Amino acid sequence: MATYHYYKESYGVPYDSFGMVTLKRHFDVPAIIASGAAGYSPLAVSGVKTAIASSGFGDGSVVEMFRVPAGFLVMYGGVRVTTAGTAACTMDIGYATGAQTAVSVANASVANDDYWIAVGAISATGNFPFDASTATDWSPAATYYDLYVTDGSIDVTFENAVQLLLIADFWVVGCKAY
Repeated sequence: MATYHYYKESYGVPYDSFGMVTLKRHFDVPAIIASGAAGYSPLAVSGVKTAIASSGFGDGSVVEMFRVPAGFLVMYGGVRVTTAGTAACTMDIGYATGAQTAVSVANASVANDDYWIAVGAISATGNFPFDASTATDWSPAATYYDLYVTDGSIDVTFENAVQLLLIADFWVVGCKAY
């Protein structure tokens, strides 16, 4: 069980002239495993480039999919699975530490690794939008946005089994609140 981040990725994001940003990441687990075996892993643990074992990500492994700066406001997001993952493995999307965010008025600052998606079945292809109220989909009628009050990350946690097959695109739309 390790926490990975993208090697040399900072907490800055490229806002447009209106303060908006769409973060996108193509996440290809077989390619990450292969690149690490060749010594070119894009992932790191505590700033040190780290290869992923040929068995993939272990149960409880966390990937900081996006590092975001203080003042980043998450408006919505999701994941599109294009190649199904390992059948027994599920994923959560949230944030691993509570000190990094003020999550709406109701939740204050509490770690919640499955805040946007809980037990996402990645053993099938499809689209999985964020929803903080039910952790299954995103609904404009029930929206409350999430503000990062310190530098933080949007994390993916793999659960219940190892993950070595998933190919997916993750996306988050947000803006610069301050």
